[in-house]
Amino acid sequence: MARIEAFVEFLNGFLKTAPGKKLLKLGTKWCDSCENLRVKVALDVAYGGREDACRKCRMLAKLVKTAVEGCAKALGVNRETLRECLAQDPYRRGIAVTLLGIHEYGVRKPFVPAAPYLVVWDVTGLCNLKCKHCYSSAGEPAPGELDTERALEVIERLSEWNVPALAFSGGEPLMRGDFFELAEASADEGMFTALATNGTLIDREVAERLEAAGVEYVEISVDGANPGTHDRFRGVKGAWERALEGVKNCAETDVITVIAFTVHRNNVDELPEMLDLAEELGADGVAVFNFIPTGHGRFRPDLDLSPEDRERVLKTLIQEATERDIMIYSTAPQMARVSLQMSEEGTSEVVYGTHFYGGSGGFSSLVEFLGGCGAGRCLLAIRPNGDVQPCVFLPVKIGNILRDDREELWNDDILWKCRNRDDLHGPCGECEYRYVCGGCRARVYAYEGSVNDSDPGCQLAQRRS
Repeated sequence: MARIEAFVEFLNGFLKTAPGKKLLKLGTKWCDSCENLRVKVALDVAYGGREDACRKCRMLAKLVKTAVEGCAKALGVNRETLRECLAQDPYRRGIAVTLLGIHEYGVRKPFVPAAPYLVVWDVTGLCNLKCKHCYSSAGEPAPGELDTERALEVIERLSEWNVPALAFSGGEPLMRGDFFELAEASADEGMFTALATNGTLIDREVAERLEAAGVEYVEISVDGANPGTHDRFRGVKGAWERALEGVKNCAETDVITVIAFTVHRNNVDELPEMLDLAEELGADGVAVFNFIPTGHGRFRPDLDLSPEDRERVLKTLIQEATERDIMIYSTAPQMARVSLQMSEEGTSEVVYGTHFYGGSGGFSSLVEFLGGCGAGRCLLAIRPNGDVQPCVFLPVKIGNILRDDREELWNDDILWKCRNRDDLHGPCGECEYRYVCGGCRARVYAYEGSVNDSDPGCQLAQRRS
């Protein structure tokens, strides 16, 4: 966390300097010879060891390195920390799409990069469980699932777009016979490669194969601190024990291992025990998922938390994050708003700028740019057939990653409705925290049938109604 926070603060400060402004002008041009943005090529030369760049990009690399390290020194950022970050391709990709986003859209609140920082790809509809809340209604193969050749084309397209991170989801991705080939291709392209799984298929050998394939992050679903709660929710007896074995096996590798806990009315009281369990299993963190009544979940709206219960859960998570040595975050965008309020009250040192990342100190000055809900703004979702939607929980097709121009996809009207907080309707549009949180656009769609109405799951919105 400290390394990421230092990097974010450095980048924010650097772009305000004269060298940063010059870099923005030069770096956002496309190089036909090197087939990428000039700033990305320059960073690859300066920090990634690239040797085949053209003369102009090599010259820019010298300017970039001098400017970046000079500004880092002035801003008090440790040089070794900076170089450690930029030695990793996802960080260099992140800088490229950030600079191009500033060039194309300006410094907006919240910020819009020129490509998603994260793409979540449901690579299959196949699944060995029967979860009551499954957003993708998984079980059997999805219609039109891409074969290996076409799936590799998706990875290539995302890489050409400079997407920093790709997460494989489903269904159960490990049921796809070519999963390890796809994961290795993603890692080889330089993207941070992640896996969202139910964990039941991860024995010690599979965990080692994941690490060898270049998977850096594994998120395993565990929805109860005891087998009864989890197995009833997941629809298969024995799933809890197998999921826990998956967590243990991944935790014994160098892969970042996180437990995904979908909180609902029937398990909310087990949250403290879940955090204890994560520590006992050696997990690196816990991601608490917002229940969204979509997919199979549309038949169980009774499982959804009340706004008051959600508020209490978020306050608990923020407090626990200051007391435990594991990462704790939530997909509820209200976490950014609640953490900022607690920071202002002096009851918490952690401020979440998005649902998955928090910092301390001066980080609170960035939260309106990071902006809470990232649907269609920081992230995109891809269905098994290549169809694109703003978020895995928001089933609105905007096009197809293999058939449509990616810049046109990224500028789709639906995505701008998700991004533009000044056009939100109702309490969300009037809220002083709309740039910090924005409400869950997927929840709004599930309940209201649009993407720019007010989030019924927010306590503040409920009070204003």
